[in-house]
Amino acid sequence: MTTELNPETAAQPIPLGLPGHDATPHPQITFLGPESYSDKATAALAEDAAKIIARYPQSRSALLPLLHLVQARDGYLTKAGIGFCADQLSLTRAAVAAVATFYSMYRREPTGEYLVGVCTNTTCAVMGGDEILATLAEHLGIEPGETTADGRITLEHVECNAACDYAPVVMVNWEFYDDQTPARSVELVDDLRAGVDPAPSRGVPTLCSFRKVSRLLAGADTPEPPHPDDIGRFTLGERMVEPPKPPVLSSNWGQPQSWTLESYRYAGGYHGLKEALGLAPDEVIEIVKASGLRGRGGAGFPVGQKWSFIPQGDGKPHYLVVNADESEPGTCKDMPLLLASPHTLIEGMIIASYAIRSDHAFIYVRGEVASVIARLRDAVAEAYDAGLLGRNILGSGFDLDIVVHAGAGAYICGEETALLDSLEGRRGQPRLRPPFPAVAGLYASPTVVNNVESIASVPAILRNSADWFRQMGTERSPGFTLYSLSGHVANPGQYEAPLGITLRELLDRAGGMRPGHELKFWTPGGSSTPLFTADHLDVPLDYEGVAEAGSMLGTKALQLFDETTCVVRAVLRWSEFYKHESCGKCTPCREGTYWLVEMMQRLEDGQGRPGDLEKLKDITDSIVGKSFCALGDAAGAPITSSLALFRHEYLEHARLGRCPFDPEKSTTFGRSRR
Repeated sequence: MTTELNPETAAQPIPLGLPGHDATPHPQITFLGPESYSDKATAALAEDAAKIIARYPQSRSALLPLLHLVQARDGYLTKAGIGFCADQLSLTRAAVAAVATFYSMYRREPTGEYLVGVCTNTTCAVMGGDEILATLAEHLGIEPGETTADGRITLEHVECNAACDYAPVVMVNWEFYDDQTPARSVELVDDLRAGVDPAPSRGVPTLCSFRKVSRLLAGADTPEPPHPDDIGRFTLGERMVEPPKPPVLSSNWGQPQSWTLESYRYAGGYHGLKEALGLAPDEVIEIVKASGLRGRGGAGFPVGQKWSFIPQGDGKPHYLVVNADESEPGTCKDMPLLLASPHTLIEGMIIASYAIRSDHAFIYVRGEVASVIARLRDAVAEAYDAGLLGRNILGSGFDLDIVVHAGAGAYICGEETALLDSLEGRRGQPRLRPPFPAVAGLYASPTVVNNVESIASVPAILRNSADWFRQMGTERSPGFTLYSLSGHVANPGQYEAPLGITLRELLDRAGGMRPGHELKFWTPGGSSTPLFTADHLDVPLDYEGVAEAGSMLGTKALQLFDETTCVVRAVLRWSEFYKHESCGKCTPCREGTYWLVEMMQRLEDGQGRPGDLEKLKDITDSIVGKSFCALGDAAGAPITSSLALFRHEYLEHARLGRCPFDPEKSTTFGRSRR
């Protein structure tokens, strides 16, 4: 048998059996600490728990917040904390433990006052995240997963932080510290150990301890809706003429305190809601359908059509759930939107809820973005105080409550049915469909699940018209959207443009690639989409154009890498991500992603064996189209496309017996930002 890989490489047998299994049984999962709390501690926790539980139609939905609550008290999940949650929700300890061990944010050992997480996914790793993590480990004298002897810092590597446009990123207690270097990261941890709290790069002015942030995630101090007598009267600002061109979503991001209700009102906010409340719910749906707005979360399904699937007159409650679990590598548009203009989403949610006849809506936010959650909750409180939420909104007779629900670290919860299971207080694993959420979603009731940007695009359509929206974009992909540029681009960030723009045009706006370098490969829609090269600079970035060129538009997450980047290393990191984030429900994904990483690591190390590329393709083929949800397909996309476009690079690793690239050359330390 002939092979392209080095025939002199000594072949070693691969042990058979389940991934990571040997003759030693797995250790039993245990929780530390006392069996129960004191009566005084239990009473204090129960007071907080009662407020949290009351926000949900079914009490079990409060499980994730309650786990955050007991983690806030103890600094990790203890036996007492597990028992408390079980007692409050009438669950068994085993049921609570099964959920707690599914999510990465829940700690089972004491955690330092500051949890320092270094992103080592592809964009951050290529741009210096690996060096930062190694530097911090050496400086602190601990390995990732360990805590310093003084109990101040726990160090860990983390997966994508939805901050790729600021790579490399370090998170401290789930707050952003952007554009890090090894030297700056050392200064950061030294300040933390000295009792200085450096201000995060975005979102909040001060840094909180691990326990305080856990309490924030629990929502323990979220204000309750005001009494009707205390609600102010909201007055609309001046209605402005909006030309049919971007920016629309980001038009007020540069304004002082753009996230406040007053700033949003000044920019014309809530005029779309006024228009919607003057129409029948079905008329609102027809306007959104006529606009051609397509989902911005990846699939591109028509938003109005999804709303129209909700059965009417069925006697069941209807729910709106906004998917803000932005976690896919490269995808980083929703978090900036929520930080800069949360009322855009809230207005869209009120309109959508009115259209589908829902009086209860949820924003499911990934838990690792504490400042985003805090800002959203502040905005929701402002809306309640102004009479924009609660009872009889703007005198229309329409009622709506919104709950901001923090996740706990699981990329799979971006899949809509896994998100619903998580919101119901369960492990976030995909459901079998049918039935679809529009028929049996949250609490087995009709539910619409939409992405943040999808819902945030609705107010502008109602303010103007469906025809106004269609003047932007293309015939089949109308409107405006956010493109996220990250990686080796001169000015990474969010670029709002009509659908159908090309990467060449976007790069002109972003100042091109970093000086002295050229584009090598890129993703048009995040890590789950097949790779493109410089040959695809003029592909129209709409749903049809990207598909015709052999990839997917996805979340419009454009990760751009120059000639210093090793494709094999990049694909390995994406493969490690999908292995880590596999929920374990189905065999092809659970076992297949493990073997993909094993094969990719061997190839990256230059230890490829005869037949490895064929074996890699076979493993990929055994996952794609055969897993329970789209995560398996996502894991295969970068592998199959990289083999098609850069097979020679895989072969060069084997020929040299090592990676031919110097990782230091791809770092971007000291890059200036606009």
